[in-house]
Amino acid sequence: MKNLFLTILLAATAAICFGQTKGQVRKPTAPKVTASKFGALAIDRSNGFYYGWSSNYASLAEAEQKAIEECKKKGGNCTVVLSYSGTGCAAYRTIDGNVGTAFGWGLAKTKEAADAIATKECLQRSNGVSPTNFVWSCNSANTGALKEIYNATEEIDAPVKIGNQIWTTKNLNVSTFRNGETIFYAANQADWEKVSREKIPAYCYLNFDSKNEKKFGKLYNFYAVNDKRGLAPAGWHVPSRNEFLTMIAALGGEKVAGVKMRGTKGWDVKDSYAFAHGNGNNSSGLNLLTNGSAGGDEYGGGQSFKYGVWLSYWWSSTSKDNTFAYYLDFNKYSEPRVTDYSKTTGCAVRLVMN
Repeated sequence: MKNLFLTILLAATAAICFGQTKGQVRKPTAPKVTASKFGALAIDRSNGFYYGWSSNYASLAEAEQKAIEECKKKGGNCTVVLSYSGTGCAAYRTIDGNVGTAFGWGLAKTKEAADAIATKECLQRSNGVSPTNFVWSCNSANTGALKEIYNATEEIDAPVKIGNQIWTTKNLNVSTFRNGETIFYAANQADWEKVSREKIPAYCYLNFDSKNEKKFGKLYNFYAVNDKRGLAPAGWHVPSRNEFLTMIAALGGEKVAGVKMRGTKGWDVKDSYAFAHGNGNNSSGLNLLTNGSAGGDEYGGGQSFKYGVWLSYWWSSTSKDNTFAYYLDFNKYSEPRVTDYSKTTGCAVRLVMN
């Protein structure tokens, strides 16, 4: 009986030891990966001081909508500029002063790495002024590999410094005044003639085709430019006649400034109604395009775009009298000039920093 008891005890001990040995080599259970989460950033592209974030949403649509809503609450005309999924962080930087011309964002696995990207992007737009405003958000851990879905960085060009002025490098493309009120949209020639007769602040697209918006922005009449509600975003303004002349002088004067101001394509079209200005080299960085003009009365050409889109004008904020105001264009010698034309004309708008 004693031998039987020892045999049973030894067998049980061996079983326990064997079980412990197997447990020591068992691979650890991998952390559970939950469903992928989504985040997004929305800003007012003309004034990045207005922004909104979202993270940890179950769908991309929800994340983007939340970011836009948060941005609009701050007062901006907002669109998504960054969206992503998976475990990671997005960071946003902008300068002080309610002026969003200098802003940047980044996406990385950590908020520190994302911030480094955002800061670098911001410095490119601020002419070296260090950003101080910093916000960030992160999706939860274990929500899948980090994936960038959309990034609008390449769609937004930095402003350029010419002399002591800082200029935008794209035509203005806003549909609301600074106070948020809507600017009248003239969808066709009849609409444009109506706003011309009634002196209604309005905008249209090149050839009344909204597909031209992305490249050329909008064309505004002078009533929109000079409206007290403010056409330019905070921190910017439509240049005066003298500010245009100052910029031309800083580029070496009218004899040499034209080629520096014009873009490298589209200016070499020949037409019996227009001057073939010749393409520029864009060494100024302004990249002025052949964005055309819209006419609404006998002074403005009567019919929009009849002289071709290569006759391009940019409004100043300076009025000459009740009928005419000053704008920038090019003469037959391809030299820039600041002359006057009907306030009903639809012209592009560039901005200069306050």
